[in-house]
Amino acid sequence: MNQPEMSLDLLLQETLALSEYLRTTNFPNPNPESIQQSFLDHSDVDDDYLYDLADSLISDIPEEIVVVEEIKEVEHVFKTDSRIYPEAPGIIYKIDNASSTFCVRGYSSANIRQSFKELEQKDSCKRVILKIDEPTSLDSVEFFETKSVELADAIREQVINRRFPHQEDALCNLSDPGFSWWMNIDQILNDRFEIFFRSHGINRAEKYIQLGPIGDSGVASLRMNQARTLLRSSFPISEFSCDDKSFTVASSKPDHLSFISFKNIFLEGINHTELENFPDNGIGRTLYYYFHELAVVRKFWIEVKTKLG
Repeated sequence: MNQPEMSLDLLLQETLALSEYLRTTNFPNPNPESIQQSFLDHSDVDDDYLYDLADSLISDIPEEIVVVEEIKEVEHVFKTDSRIYPEAPGIIYKIDNASSTFCVRGYSSANIRQSFKELEQKDSCKRVILKIDEPTSLDSVEFFETKSVELADAIREQVINRRFPHQEDALCNLSDPGFSWWMNIDQILNDRFEIFFRSHGINRAEKYIQLGPIGDSGVASLRMNQARTLLRSSFPISEFSCDDKSFTVASSKPDHLSFISFKNIFLEGINHTELENFPDNGIGRTLYYYFHELAVVRKFWIEVKTKLG
């Protein structure tokens, strides 16, 4: 009866002594091998006992701690940017923002991921286009993915490397119409909208929606008139007119999905149309790509304005 009590007391004493040793010993990291070696170097305690206790303590170290330490080592070596770059075409750009104007510097790319790899090279000619000098400046470089490099080229032609005023409606007038298209929506019936390809007076932002430089007015007039028959077959049209200054369309069924979809090409930069929805001829294919270009340029402009705040 006394022998087990003596053994238990001895075990408790040794455990307390070992706990005190662990508390006062500064281990550099929770590495199992370093812990076990520290036990082996402590000659005042029985080796076999320390082996067993060290193995027990090692088994109690959460596996996640060791894994996290290993991940940190990897991140230290390889992590330079937390963003994921798609292997897809698009626009590589940087916004140079001034007090009254801004410029979207950039270029179209067939492969966004490859373009950022090239930008990591200090002697890359693309750094000159974006006007970046230091590696840390890549944090200010953005990308905008497109479905094809042709759509990226459309954005480049309309927006990239041009300087725009922040308050276009206050600076431009009838003699200087500015660059943006403007959209007027019937706020009551929502059955009619009008798009102005050029200026429609000063302070127009109070009444209209600024669409941005999404296209050429001459090309727009031609394409919209070519699309008249296609639009009439898509939803009921009660009014249609188009010249080199503006485009107007109204529907007797404003809740018709095709009418809403057509309006959202300009309003939100969203185009869900497919090639089979267009006539199977040259004009049909041209219109299909044209409306996709309008939508993608509008969507890119929305992103730029959002980043500008």
